[in-house]
Amino acid sequence: MSKRTLPVSAPVIFLLLVFLLGPAAILQGNNPLLWMLFVLIVIGLGAWFFTRSVLSGITIRRILPDHATVGQTFIIGYEISRPARWLPAFDVTIHERGPDFKAAIDSNRSCPAWILHVGPGQVVHGEAMALPVRRGRLSLVAMESRTGFPLGIVPRRRVLPLEQDVLVYPEVHRLRSDLVRAMAGVGAMGRQGADRHGTGLDYYGTRPIRTGDGMRDIAWKISARRNDLIAIERSRPSSPRLRVVLDLNRSTQDLQVSDDESVTARDLEERAISLAASVIRDAAGRGYEVGLIVHGLRVPVYQVRGGLRHVSRMLASLAELDLDQDRRSDTSLPERERAGLVMIHPDRVRTQLARRDAWHLTGRQLEDLIEKVEDEQLDETIVEETAA
Repeated sequence: MSKRTLPVSAPVIFLLLVFLLGPAAILQGNNPLLWMLFVLIVIGLGAWFFTRSVLSGITIRRILPDHATVGQTFIIGYEISRPARWLPAFDVTIHERGPDFKAAIDSNRSCPAWILHVGPGQVVHGEAMALPVRRGRLSLVAMESRTGFPLGIVPRRRVLPLEQDVLVYPEVHRLRSDLVRAMAGVGAMGRQGADRHGTGLDYYGTRPIRTGDGMRDIAWKISARRNDLIAIERSRPSSPRLRVVLDLNRSTQDLQVSDDESVTARDLEERAISLAASVIRDAAGRGYEVGLIVHGLRVPVYQVRGGLRHVSRMLASLAELDLDQDRRSDTSLPERERAGLVMIHPDRVRTQLARRDAWHLTGRQLEDLIEKVEDEQLDETIVEETAA
């Protein structure tokens, strides 16, 4: 049998005491009852004055991160200052307000910011945790500060309007370790031959010997014919290259989804977007050069290159995709691009949209492509990532 705590409301209890003692003290003229009523009234007036002074004398500044990710908790920072010279602030809770903030956040795994004490002339920092459940722009229009100190009998709230937003990236999953490696491949399609000299193993040309060259760098046969020492110039190694193409040519209502499926057409599109983001993040984490093309919507074509800023721009474009826009038929691909190609479709594969050696994945396959990690391994991975 579960034990449940009865809800206790300080304002309700305070009002009940006032209404119970008030008539008895006034009608009977009993001095102890009058004194008790007087004490309650003084406590109520003092609490009202203090809570009003606490919230009216603080300023709050919101500090947002550069971006957030679906399924990952992000921190909303606050800078609370109190210019007053003598009266501190206690027990201040800060909640966020927005047009769809509650719908876009998992309330069970999120919590507001709570500040215990802000002294006169002090600046205190607080943090709130939020777990987004959908991608896109998360709009924050106001901050609501609350306090019930002291005793909580006269709670008060104050709304501070401040419009800001944070971009929420699609959910990124940990894919199977061999998946992206197989997509990028090796050889002509996955690796691009470098046209610049470097320290690789492939032959690039010859040059006169320089200080610092080793014995193995000398081309002995050419040196013997020219009667001079000639060194071998080697090519610069290049990273594997991968082109990700997200197929959104078909509108949501045209996708093939049977009635007995547990997912909707919009869910399949979101899974396809999440799968594209996961492939991009995994490939970039392995040092691959990645590019992105979105068919069906007006999204800029991202060339195959590396770098964190390049990956962030691609993920931002995926986050801002509007699936309610009109679709346009588009099957264009870069010609003679030396990179591995993966096509991601929401519902079913359409092989006619790409070259023969392309990989094809669908939103229905997302759960099968996620790496299955046991509980113990998952705990060890979390500890290692936290330490790093």
